[in-house]
Order: sequence, then C-alpha cells, then structure tokens
Amino acid sequence: MAMGRHAAVGEVGLSRRLMLSFCILALIVLGMVVAMLAIGGRPDPVGPAIALDGTWRFHPGDNPKWADPQIDDRSWDRLDLVSLPGNRDDDVGLPGWLAGWRAHGHPDLEGYGWYRRRVTLPAQGDLVLLGPTMVDDGYAMFWNGQPIGGIGKLGSDPKVIGARPFLAALPRFAGQRDGVLAIRTFMQPGLGRNRISGGLRSVPTLATAAFGERLYRAQWMRTIAGYIVEIALPVLMVLLAGAALAVAPSTARPNFARWLAIALVATACLRLGNAISAWTDLLDASTLDRQNAVVLSPLAMFAWTAAWNALAEGRDRSVVLGCAVAAWVARVVGAIAHLAVLIATARIVFIILFAAIAVRIAVRGERRMLALATMSLIAIALFVNELAQLGIPTIWFPFDIGVTLTQYAYALSLLLLPLSLPRVGVSRDREEGE
Repeated sequence: MAMGRHAAVGEVGLSRRLMLSFCILALIVLGMVVAMLAIGGRPDPVGPAIALDGTWRFHPGDNPKWADPQIDDRSWDRLDLVSLPGNRDDDVGLPGWLAGWRAHGHPDLEGYGWYRRRVTLPAQGDLVLLGPTMVDDGYAMFWNGQPIGGIGKLGSDPKVIGARPFLAALPRFAGQRDGVLAIRTFMQPGLGRNRISGGLRSVPTLATAAFGERLYRAQWMRTIAGYIVEIALPVLMVLLAGAALAVAPSTARPNFARWLAIALVATACLRLGNAISAWTDLLDASTLDRQNAVVLSPLAMFAWTAAWNALAEGRDRSVVLGCAVAAWVARVVGAIAHLAVLIATARIVFIILFAAIAVRIAVRGERRMLALATMSLIAIALFVNELAQLGIPTIWFPFDIGVTLTQYAYALSLLLLPLSLPRVGVSRDREEGE
C-alpha cells in the first residue's frame, strides 16, 4: 500500500515537472513569435522601385496568344488598379491590397483571366520584377511574350497555392525603353469567395536589381511573420499531445488526456497546413480546402468535444459522446456533398454540446474555474465563424501583421491546458464506472 502510494506520488511529481517544463518552453516560443512579428512587420525599404498600378487591360478566359505583345487589346476592359501602401489585406496585413475582378464588372467569374499593360523602363541599369504578393490564386507573367515565371502551376490541371514573394530578372536589349507585361491569373473554382475576389489583389513592382533583392527579402520576412504563429502553435500542440499521453496513466481523467492528445494533433495539422501552403508548393489550394473541410476541421471539433466530455462529471457522458459522433458524421457528409445547411446544423449541435458540458463542469467539476476558462478559449477558437457573424472582431494587427482571434485563443489555452493534467485524486475505476 505504502509502495503504491509512493509510486503514485512519484508519477505526479514527474507529471508536474513535465508540464512545468512545457509551460516554460511555451512562453519562450511565444516570446520568439512576438519578436518575429515585430521584425516582419517593419515597413518595406524605400528605394528605386515603381508599383505598376494604374490602368490595366483585362480579359476573362484563357488564350496563350494573349501573351503576345503585338495583339490588339484595345477592346479589353480597362481596370484602374490603385495600390496604396496603407491598404492591407485582412489576413496577413500585406500592403498594397486591391479589389479583384469581381469588383470590376465580373461578379461571377472563376477560372482564368488575363491582365496586360505597357511598362516604361528607366534609361539604364539592370531591372527586376517583383511579382504581386496577393493573387487569387496563382499567376504566370510574360514580358514581351516571353515567360518570366510566377506562382503555382497553370494549364489544363491547375495547382495553385495563393501567392508569395517572387522575383524575376527583366530581360531587355540595349536601348529598350518599354515593353508589354502580361499576367495570366487563375482563381480556383469552388472555394469560398466574396464579391471582391478574383485575379490580381496587388500589383507587380519594377525595381533596380540591387534594391529589388532588398525588397524581395523584406516581402519574405513579412510573409514568414504572417504565418509564423501557424508553425509555433502546431509544434507546441504536438509536444503537449505527447506529454498528455505520457502522463495519462497518472491523471484523474486518463481518457481526457488521451482525447486531448487527439484534439491537439488534429488541430496542429489543421493550423500547419496554412503555413505549408503559404510558404511551399507542397499543398495546393484545393487539396488544403478538402483536407481541412472533410478531415481535419470535423475531427478537431469532435475530439475537443470528446475531451471536455471526458473531463466532466456525470453519467450522461455516453449520450453526449454519441451526439458528438453524429455531429461529426454530419460535418463530414456535409463537406463531401457541399451541403452548407448540414455543416451549419452540425456546428450548432457542437455548440450546444459544449454548453451542456460547461454546465456539468460548473456544477460539479474539479478546478472548475480553470477548466471553464480553458474550455471557453477552445470554444472561441472553434466557433470563431459564429462570433464573426455576431459582429465580434476576429483579427488584429500587432506590428502590422495579422493575428487572428483563433490564434490568440489557442496560444492562451496552451498555457492553461497543462494545469489540468497532473492530478490523481479520482480513481480510474470511478471514471470508467460513471
């Protein structure tokens, strides 16, 4: 008996040291994130560069011949694209944000659209072209009919990933003073769009070669800072998931620890995809959308519900879990069949389940204030769309870099969740018998 008690005390001591170490690590990582936001949010350098805003010609559809500088584009639409540094997108906070083709007379257009304009060049010097940092969803640039690169794979089976910084040398022959820049853009059909989506959401920039390199590095620093939270949080979530599994046998609620690990890993994968698609070509936009809508988002919502249900006292936990399974299936089916009503109904069911579990914790839960505070943060992160519909702000821009309400909520919850784990006071038999 004494030996068993000493072993239990030892396990609790180990659990507490593990969780304390995690909390210290989390604070260090989050401090590094704040530093990265401050660095990435610094204003772009000022130098010999020209934003190619103003009047562009635009034509919906796709024809490779439209890259030819000799074609007559006078019948094309005239789009006035005004790029102001103070105009920032509502996600990362990138400067120079523009309304897309849907705000310029093409409200239902998806797929391809071409932009063209004549560009006047400085008298001398090596020049580079920095691609637009915001595009729905991919693009290819052509200078005097010659391809000079872009972001994404266009063609019969496009693979687009949004936009990121891009730099290309601008070829020209001696004495050349102007040329025609054509941009082929593609907006992936079927993704969530609004009335100002489509095509160029910022304009390219013409710069001297030396300054263009500086500006390119600054653009990448801002892009990295814009998604650094989506790397830091998943790393911490996976580490906490491993710690939760390690201490599960010594906790009062081992099933809570196990469901918590599943929820953390699912959420980590959900968040990590945003950074992978923004920085690399590994995930295209349609794949990211499908895996999030069909697999990761429903799984994360279900696992978080199951975790809090396992923490709460009460004999109706099996009923709540059954309802959560039904809502999870409804979300998956709704995503596959594109049934928005079914998805919305499932989300409402999850909200009701969260509320019911919170009542049980408030009435007879242990560490109820801590549990309710942490659960509230997770609920904010999961149901941020519903909060936005109520008019609650869901993004802020510290250091001019966007940080969402979801990211704030998960960051704070990662500091509170470890405090719920290293507890023994209730036997495992009691948990399994309720």
